[in-house]
Amino acid sequence: MTFSAFYLWQCIVSGLRYIPVTFKLSFYPIIMGIAGGTAIALARVFKAPVIGKLFAISVPFYSGLPVMVALLLFNLVYLTCFKPVPNGALIVAYITLGLNRIAIMSESVRGAFLSIPKGQYEACASCGLTAAQTLFRIIIPQAIPVAIPSLANNIVGSIKNTAIVLVVGIVDVLNGALLPCGDTYSYVEGYVAAALIYWAIIALVEQALRLLETFYARYRAGGAQA
Repeated sequence: MTFSAFYLWQCIVSGLRYIPVTFKLSFYPIIMGIAGGTAIALARVFKAPVIGKLFAISVPFYSGLPVMVALLLFNLVYLTCFKPVPNGALIVAYITLGLNRIAIMSESVRGAFLSIPKGQYEACASCGLTAAQTLFRIIIPQAIPVAIPSLANNIVGSIKNTAIVLVVGIVDVLNGALLPCGDTYSYVEGYVAAALIYWAIIALVEQALRLLETFYARYRAGGAQA
């Protein structure tokens, strides 16, 4: 088996064409995860009567389920119980990856809320602030810097998880990079090309997240000094 730089370049070009698909498969679930995870975290932190207990059981269960298994199960339910629609597999992937991000990010956000001392809530109540004012003006601004490192890991993990959509027939960066390999039946170049593309994407994302973390660290330090 010989390694061909020419086929490697072809695989890179082919994989780059599907970057938009990978971005959609990673960042839509991230948005779902931040919104849904925050709502679940609030319900558990403030001990909502029924919903809080329900989430306390369902979140650990779903976060412990392998993403590929969940994707195959949801796709099987879709194919069995629903009439196929255009981009149906893509919708199934969005739902599966989104629920996974919601479950994982809810734990990260909950940990950030629990890191805030209870004295903060008592101080806000003594000042006459409502629960909403306490949450949005005092608690959330302090929780964001705590949550950013964990959320950064979740974002990187979300990008990596997109590679599993091959099992339901979606072409993303990994599968796109492998398309030229069908001519040579040598898949080494395709996998190396996919690895290089993923490495470049994640390096850029991690750099952006470092800048965001630095910004909030300075903001927090400035607030402490003030």
